[in-house]
Amino acid sequence: FMNVNPTIKSASDRSILIQFGSKISAETHQMVACYTEILLESYNRYIKTISPAYCTILIRLNNDIMINEMVSELKSLLKDPIKLNKTTPQTIKIPVCYEKEFAPDMDKVMKHTGYSNDEIIDKHTSGEYLVYFIGFSPGFPYIGGMDHTLTTPRLTTPRKIVPAGSVAIGGSQTGIYPLQSPGGWNIIGRTHLTLFHTENINNSLIKIGNKIQFYPITKDEYLSSQNSLQ
Repeated sequence: FMNVNPTIKSASDRSILIQFGSKISAETHQMVACYTEILLESYNRYIKTISPAYCTILIRLNNDIMINEMVSELKSLLKDPIKLNKTTPQTIKIPVCYEKEFAPDMDKVMKHTGYSNDEIIDKHTSGEYLVYFIGFSPGFPYIGGMDHTLTTPRLTTPRKIVPAGSVAIGGSQTGIYPLQSPGGWNIIGRTHLTLFHTENINNSLIKIGNKIQFYPITKDEYLSSQNSLQ
């Protein structure tokens, strides 16, 4: 069991922010994930949307719910210790083609880190990755655990179009663009896997709490796998 002492406060006239300190860690992630599940189970009828992040949960309330009463209710709920879920997280294996055609920013990452192309691939595929939350765009996983020496600043000017499946580095994080969208992260590869199903959001490939394992594939393997999905 774990005692927590989060900060709970109104973030607007319709939203509440629960803050579990400021340190990004697997333990804090477990608390965020566990309380998100509890809130959805116990207070689903009060909640319009819920957005877990690294150290916070943002709750947007339905219009008929009194925010002060909800804050008091949550403070009462969170004062008691909870048993964290210790189940083994599911590992999702992600094939990535790191070849130049799919990695327009690899040269920038090489220049910034001082690593060769092969060294970047080796370090990127060796990370102990955990999906902390899903956000930014539908299905976009925020993945912690990248080798810190791969840290590379985001693009000064974001691209208007980033292809779906692009694998990228933004600062000290890595991520996968599930849909074609604008974006400012450094693209170092692409996967043929479909991460996000717009017709069934509950059937998305990657979920909060999953572990991620990247592994390299050739361009021929990428194209062959892509064609098999069409």
